[in-house]
Amino acid sequence: MRNLELFNTASVDHLLWSTDNDITQLNSPALSIFTDFDHSQPMVIDSQTSAVKTSEIMEKTHAFMRLVVDGKNRFLGVITKHQLLHRKMVKMANKFNSNLDELLVTDMMVPREELQSLDYEQLTSAKVSDVVRSLQENGLHHILVIDHQQHHIRGLISANDVARKLKVPINIEQPPSFMHIFKAAI
Repeated sequence: MRNLELFNTASVDHLLWSTDNDITQLNSPALSIFTDFDHSQPMVIDSQTSAVKTSEIMEKTHAFMRLVVDGKNRFLGVITKHQLLHRKMVKMANKFNSNLDELLVTDMMVPREELQSLDYEQLTSAKVSDVVRSLQENGLHHILVIDHQQHHIRGLISANDVARKLKVPINIEQPPSFMHIFKAAI
């Protein structure tokens, strides 16, 4: 075993920023924008965590989204900062006739049954532009990638990550609901 020498960092105030010139472009392979759970751990939250605590954790870790799992790490759904807005939690607490502190992350999440995903095999032959179009057309900030052959969630794609890699903003608008169409017609 080797003893490693520690150094004082008081005089070091600069961070190294990547100069990687491998810029992602719209015609780049879609796998270049894919967060593969085979290589990086998914950001998860336990299903028994309160909604308020989940919001605090996400704020402290600067996470926009987390995957919700049960005690056996089975995937249950997705939670985003948008679902954890204070007004939405108050509305849900009122609906359940409970206190805000009693709400669990599972009360606020989007269950897996309501989520759409891309297939990993399909992604291997797609371009970044194909994924961007799919995100925009479906009003999605995140999209899961599933591996049908292995029957598991392989990873995800985040519109924010794609925008950062492309170095251009990606406008994601929610598709109009019936209520939006109804109000526009009046």
